[in-house]
Amino acid sequence: MRVKEVRTAYSVRPHAARPIRDALQTLTGGGSVSVEIESEGGLVGRGSSSFGRIDGAPKALSVFIDEVLAPLVVGQDATRIPAIVESLKMETEYHGTAGFATFGISAVDVALWDLLGKAHGVPTYQLWGAHRDRVPAYAMVGWSNYDLDELRQQCGEAVAQGFRGVKIKVGAGDLDDDVRRIEAVRSQVGPDVALMVDANQVLTLSEALRRGEAFGELGVTWFEEPLPAQDFAGYAELTSRLLIPVAAGENLYGARQFREFFQRRGCDIVQPDLRRAGGPTEIRAVGALASAFGVPYASHGGGPAALSLLLCAPTAVWLETGLRSSPSAFPRLEGGCALAPQGPGFEWE
Repeated sequence: MRVKEVRTAYSVRPHAARPIRDALQTLTGGGSVSVEIESEGGLVGRGSSSFGRIDGAPKALSVFIDEVLAPLVVGQDATRIPAIVESLKMETEYHGTAGFATFGISAVDVALWDLLGKAHGVPTYQLWGAHRDRVPAYAMVGWSNYDLDELRQQCGEAVAQGFRGVKIKVGAGDLDDDVRRIEAVRSQVGPDVALMVDANQVLTLSEALRRGEAFGELGVTWFEEPLPAQDFAGYAELTSRLLIPVAAGENLYGARQFREFFQRRGCDIVQPDLRRAGGPTEIRAVGALASAFGVPYASHGGGPAALSLLLCAPTAVWLETGLRSSPSAFPRLEGGCALAPQGPGFEWE
């Protein structure tokens, strides 16, 4: 099965109501680049990379894929995905092994695996060998600029939709503000719903220790990204000293960075991001490393490809997503869990 053509398109979308904020930045909108890979037989695999901010990145990535990556993919045997991905990594070494180029490789990788699943007429996760047919799901709903009433409303809606957990942002204000937000959510969702908090890399080690101890006493499920992503030594110390689980990894690139992070015992829960980690081919290696080091694996971000990877990861614990726009929207939930895709590939359609 040879690749006939690679096509891209990009889009930007402002947030309809108002910007959203976390402790690190204000987000006025997002953008994405979609990739279609067509085989000589007419099958089409689809992938994408998204951006949380509106800037020139979607347009630039579309051009990068068209002019740098696509010529390396056209004409290749689409069943030899790891070999194709490795060639893309080698070609883009000059552009950096972490960052912009990886977003492009990830989108191509997703499209290739979607194409292969469709070629076999099965969900892609079945090609990898599944450990389960569902994964517990939580909704990221609590942005820093939401007041307490809106925070309660959003978290209550997540529970009403059937999610087993909710996540809110912390770190934009002082510890007292974080505590008020956590207590407001807990009073809304009750004691049995998992509650995660995310500081988006803004804290010092000493402040992360102080807040982590307080969050642990409040029964928070995990404390996400309190420190800058590359501070492996800081994460190792934080993880060793806090009782609350520390979650991190969304801003790591490639299996080698994750291997070093695991070797340093940098987190209690790892959260690879599909775009940054390098796509399904690389994340499958990260999942194997997580299993070898005994580290639970939760996705950063959702979507059918992220869910498919979790279904096949030995230590998978959580799928992250947002509120569903309708009862039929992704993910299909049952008992607080996201159910496996049923259609060929990643079931984008």
